[in-house]
Amino acid sequence: MIPIYIKNEKKFKTITLTLKFKAPIEAERLTERSLLAKLLTKSTARFPSEQKLYDHLSDLYGAHLSSYVTKQKTAHVMTFSMEFIHDKFVDEPLFDACCQLLSDVIKNPDIREGAFDAQKVAQEKQLLAARFDAIKDNKAQASFQRMLQEMFQTSYRYPSIGIESHLPAVTPESLYAAYDSMLQDEKALYIIGDVTEDVRAKLEYYFDFLSNEAALEPLKLEPKDKPVYVTEYTHTSQARINMGMTVPVEYGTRDYFAFIVMNQIYGGDATSLLFMNIREKMSLAYQIHSQIDARLGLLYVVAGVQNATYQQAVDMILSQLEMMKEGQFSEELLAIAKKMLVSHRRENFDRPRGWIETSYASTFDAVKLSTDEWIKGIESVIKEEVMAIAAQVNVQTIYCLAEEVTA
Repeated sequence: MIPIYIKNEKKFKTITLTLKFKAPIEAERLTERSLLAKLLTKSTARFPSEQKLYDHLSDLYGAHLSSYVTKQKTAHVMTFSMEFIHDKFVDEPLFDACCQLLSDVIKNPDIREGAFDAQKVAQEKQLLAARFDAIKDNKAQASFQRMLQEMFQTSYRYPSIGIESHLPAVTPESLYAAYDSMLQDEKALYIIGDVTEDVRAKLEYYFDFLSNEAALEPLKLEPKDKPVYVTEYTHTSQARINMGMTVPVEYGTRDYFAFIVMNQIYGGDATSLLFMNIREKMSLAYQIHSQIDARLGLLYVVAGVQNATYQQAVDMILSQLEMMKEGQFSEELLAIAKKMLVSHRRENFDRPRGWIETSYASTFDAVKLSTDEWIKGIESVIKEEVMAIAAQVNVQTIYCLAEEVTA
């Protein structure tokens, strides 16, 4: 049986039911899994058209069915979710009906003779092609993806929605093969709302899936003596800077918490060094921030800057990192960073999806941290620890997308 996580939260009028599928990130499967996530929520064997499924959701008092794909650690995760009103507000058995529908989305899709409907597959391929086009047109997104491709040589370099060049080869039959493979994924079920352990038996009935453990490869990048610089040129009103860095941290350790705090001070919000110095004081950036994948020890800096001064901006971004190594930030900024992180964490748990995603992320690590333990870890970080972790940052890749300036 798949693990089932139940969270009783009386303040929500709705119940959120979420089913997760985890598999290793594999380049040859990403595109089909991305298409499959959307295709499965457009029809079922019982409701073989999008309109019929939409009408049924309307009959369920506007229940919301959704899906998306993400990368977490080195896993590709497919998420299917139902949000619906609690039975007590409508005096109808919505719980059973919604569980049945989400179960049918996975167990009973609209499949005929070992293949999905060709017209529906073609439509989803068109929609995904449009998403790829939108990313290419968005210089910020496109340049970040190019940085990832330069930084990583494994399948991690690709976006969770897939690979554009693989799209033409997808067929109704290959999607069915991807569906058959998806059923072998590692799975987990989450439910949050005014529910108790009494619903577990029903959930085990509707979601009686077998779950295989996903074997995930570690993500390893050797430190570089010098970062790889890549500059590409295009027509753009502002240059885009994307930097990829690594930090050797282990989840749940003091270094892990120091890394999270370090990022917050470096470029986490409008009080950070990158924002206050490079954007506000020096006016070198239109927008700038840093972000991390703390579990993988990855740090990214993203900025939109003037074409004529992008190299200066790169130098200043790196200089702010040197300032952190030398402790050139105040205790006040450290206190603000920790306060903001704790506040964000608590706010996250005030939303159903926040609890689900945070709880699911915790299953990727052998060490388990409660919310109180996480907050205590953040609050205990001292300045010297932030300096020490900043000193371990290794700049791997610096990618710039700019318009060539001619004299």
